Order: sequence, then structure tokens, then C-alpha cells
Amino acid sequence: MGLSACVATPSGPAGFVSGDRQLPQAQLDLRQNAAALDARFHEAGWVAEAHGAAVQRLTGMLMFGRGNSDRPTPVEIYYEAAGLNDAGPDMIIETARRDLSEASTLTYNLARDGETVAEAGGLTANSLSDDLGALEYALTDVRQALALFRTLNEAGDGQLDSEIGSLELASERLGNAADGLMSRRRELRNATGS
Repeated sequence: MGLSACVATPSGPAGFVSGDRQLPQAQLDLRQNAAALDARFHEAGWVAEAHGAAVQRLTGMLMFGRGNSDRPTPVEIYYEAAGLNDAGPDMIIETARRDLSEASTLTYNLARDGETVAEAGGLTANSLSDDLGALEYALTDVRQALALFRTLNEAGDGQLDSEIGSLELASERLGNAADGLMSRRRELRNATGS
């Protein structure tokens, strides 16, 4: 079962960060780190769209006939954010390698946070729903970043294969952590009969 079963209403993972000190520290850490991952992925240009932008664009196209031909591509957004507009191929690949390493580390650390929460005590089904929402946004960010870096890799003749493989593994671990949280939430709901 994937994350489509959880409903996330805030406009990004920062909406799940709470000052509620009654939450276990593991949950607070997960939510703060999911928000930090999201912010970094957007700031670095690894994610080209703000949350909800794809839905707004599709609505505009369907209802108002608006096109999107003047939108910059994800690669153009990345080049701008990374200062690569005038860079040569070697600089682009080297920057992408560093960025992939950072993205992998952030994703892997968030996966570990999810695994820690799944084993924590003092959880409620409702609080786990918010944790899942934060991870859902992070997973979306990681998928978009992977698409960007795969495009760069194709242009660079496969020079980023190893680094992309690391991000794919971290992404898989993050997905597994989210699945673990879903299972834990299901157990809590079944235990309380809700």
C-alpha cells in the first residue's frame, strides 16, 4: 500500500511542524527534518514547482485554456538556482554530484527519522497521520529531484549513475519508512477500535 491512503492538507511539510511539546521528540524531529528537506530541495532548484502548482496549472489548462509554454523547465530552474547558466558540462556534472550527495543524505536521514518514529512509544493514530503527511511531501520532492537528475544524467552520458543510485536507495528507504508508519497507525487504530 502506498501513501495515497493518507490525506495531507497543509501546503507543505512545514504545516505539520508543531510546537506541541506533548509529541515524542522523535515525531518533532521527523516533522522538522521533513520541512528542512522540503525547503532545501526547493531552494536548490531540485524541485521545480511549489506544492499544488501542478494542480493549479492543470486546472488553468482545463478550465481556461491556459498553456504552459512560457514556464521554465526543471533543468532551467536548477541551472538558475545553482548558478549554472553559463557553466560548462564538467561544472554541471560536478555540481550535480555534490547536490545528489546532499539530497541522498537528507533523504536517508529522514528515512531514519521515520523508522525511529515507527518504534517510538506514546504515539496516536492522528499524530502518525501528520507524520505521514510530512513524509508524503518529502517523497514527492525526492521523486521530482530524481526526475531532474535523471534528465541531467542522460545529457551527461550516464556520469551520475552511481549518485542517482544512492538517491534511489535513500528514496526507497524513505518509502519503506512511510509504509512502516502506516502499519503502525493501522495497529493503533485497530487497538482503539477507531
